[in-house]
Amino acid sequence: MIATLVLLVLVCGTAVLYLKKKEEPTLEKKRKAEFKIIPTSLCALLALYGALTGGGASAWFLFLGLCVCASADWLLEFEFFKGMAAFGAGHILYIIGYILAGGLKWRSLVVFAVLLCVILLLYTRLKDRLEQAHLYLAYAVILCTMAALASSHQNFLMAGGLLFVVSDCMIGIGMAGFRKGRMYDILIMVTYYGAQFLIAASTIFR
Repeated sequence: MIATLVLLVLVCGTAVLYLKKKEEPTLEKKRKAEFKIIPTSLCALLALYGALTGGGASAWFLFLGLCVCASADWLLEFEFFKGMAAFGAGHILYIIGYILAGGLKWRSLVVFAVLLCVILLLYTRLKDRLEQAHLYLAYAVILCTMAALASSHQNFLMAGGLLFVVSDCMIGIGMAGFRKGRMYDILIMVTYYGAQFLIAASTIFR
């Protein structure tokens, strides 16, 4: 419990530090990326602890997913579509982890249908504003699958999956030209790092 709280403080602290560094025009992109991957890496470390202390095969796949997402954080700063592909791979690892955890319920199908409708609505409105919009749609389907499967599990996974959808939808809207300023960026990062921390914590609070 104490280790989890310490890592939560570290994740929050480094996330705030990244947001501050992101606004420095003189700081090179590589340094900004280094700050960005620290919180996700700490979440991966928490998941590793959960896997080593009896989390089973599911926890190991969640740990691997967090590691891939950390690499995606880095790639996203330099080559956006490669970063998006890496996030898609991370979500697939999460999906495998959720399936191995068992306990899937019918509500996953309902959640998937609702999320897919929302994503398709956004897609129809934003596809003309986005380069290679079909790639975003493919990623969104994987994201919806991950969040829907998460909804069948305990509260940490359920909340983590939902926050991931919220964060990515905000990113998509922002890229389409509807960014609302610094507070918008902060909300994106809060929901993103919050999602990763909750997914990692689920390997401990099972």
